[in-house]
Parts: sequence; structure tokens; C-alpha cells
Amino acid sequence: MSIRVFLAGISAGLIATAATAADLNSSDAPLPLPPQGDVADIIHDWGGGYVGIVGGGAVGEVETQTGSGTLFSETPLRGGLAGVTAGYNIQTGNMVYSVEADVSWARIKGDKACEGFASQTCRYELGWQGTARARVGVAVDRTLLYVTGGLAVAEGKGGVDPIIGTIDGEDKQTYFGYVAGVGAEYAMTDALSFKAEYLYTDYAKRTSTLGTVSPLDSYKSDPSSHLIRVGVNYRF
Repeated sequence: MSIRVFLAGISAGLIATAATAADLNSSDAPLPLPPQGDVADIIHDWGGGYVGIVGGGAVGEVETQTGSGTLFSETPLRGGLAGVTAGYNIQTGNMVYSVEADVSWARIKGDKACEGFASQTCRYELGWQGTARARVGVAVDRTLLYVTGGLAVAEGKGGVDPIIGTIDGEDKQTYFGYVAGVGAEYAMTDALSFKAEYLYTDYAKRTSTLGTVSPLDSYKSDPSSHLIRVGVNYRF
């Protein structure tokens, strides 16, 4: 083998080695995986306590009737609410378990002509309300998707206009029931998050001895509502 051929072979080998090294250092080469600890940090930390504000709108329905059945109505309701909330999150991997409570001022009301008495208007209004719920969610980076459910309480009042004779035409009750819904929360910063949720509330029927037709009659009411709420939480 001549020296010229030998040198040509060495030169070709050096050129091929340099080209391979350049390819490995190019942007197309796969990057090494980050350490395991850095991978875990990709999941946002939702753990800890938080407080917040909520507000939104609602539609619903209430069925009212007197014990004698003289006056009856299925009255649609609509209105808005605003309130405060507080809760605590426990996170395991990407699963988030929470307890949450809220109380809101609300004005969700409606009126309708009473069945059987076209000249009488059956009216109803849901006032303040609150819930105590559990939440179970899945964290996807800074987004938390969750289902929620628990207990609900509200104040409602209903009556008839115009009042018949000297009979008191209004009834006020505190209702208890259940609430269930779904929601999503997004962490804008490590401490602040925005949420949107849907809740359905259904309250147990209440019967009052306060009559709207006669003093010996009773008044039954059975409200429910659909709530769409948005809010901002501050986690500490």
C-alpha cells in the first residue's frame, strides 16, 4: 500500500468522525432526559389552604301548594349570587382531594299566576345560601379538573299577591338539601387561580303551618336550582 493511499484513508476517517460529532451537537439531536426530580416539578403544586370569592347566575324552579290544594304553582326562578369560599387541598401525584365551604348572598326569584286562582300571583325567592362539599380532581399541569358534591342550605320565602283578606301571605323557611357539580380551575400564578363551575342544588320539601288561604291551611314548597359560578382563589 502506498503512503498516498494510507494518508487518504486516514483523512477520510477524520472527516467522517467530525461530521458525526457535528450531527450529535446539532439541534436535531435528541436531548437528554431531565433528572427524575425535575420531571416531578412539572406537576403544579395544588396542596394547601385557600380562600376566594365567587359569583354567577342561577335558574331554577319551585313547586308550591297549600295543603288543601287550593293554590298551586310551578314557578321558574332566575337571578344572581355573590359570596366567599374557603377550602383545603391534599395532593397525591396528579390527584387532588379537597374540602370546601362557601356562603353567598343570592336573589333568585320568580312569580307566576296561581293554578285555580288566576287573580292571585304565586311568588318565591331564594336568598342567602351555602354549601359544604368534597372535591376530587385531576391535575394536568396548571389545570385542575374536578367533581364535587355535598350538603346545601338556603333561605327561601314564598307567598301570594294580593293577600287574601287578613291572612298573612308570606312564608319563610330554611332549607336543607344536596349539591353536586363539576368544575375546572387554572393556576394563573403559584398563589392565584381562576375557576368556573356548575352546581345543581335540590332542597327537601318544607311544610309550614302559615296559611295563604286560611289560618288552618298549610304551605308546602320544594325549590331547586342550577348555578353557574366563576371565582378567584388565593392559596396560602
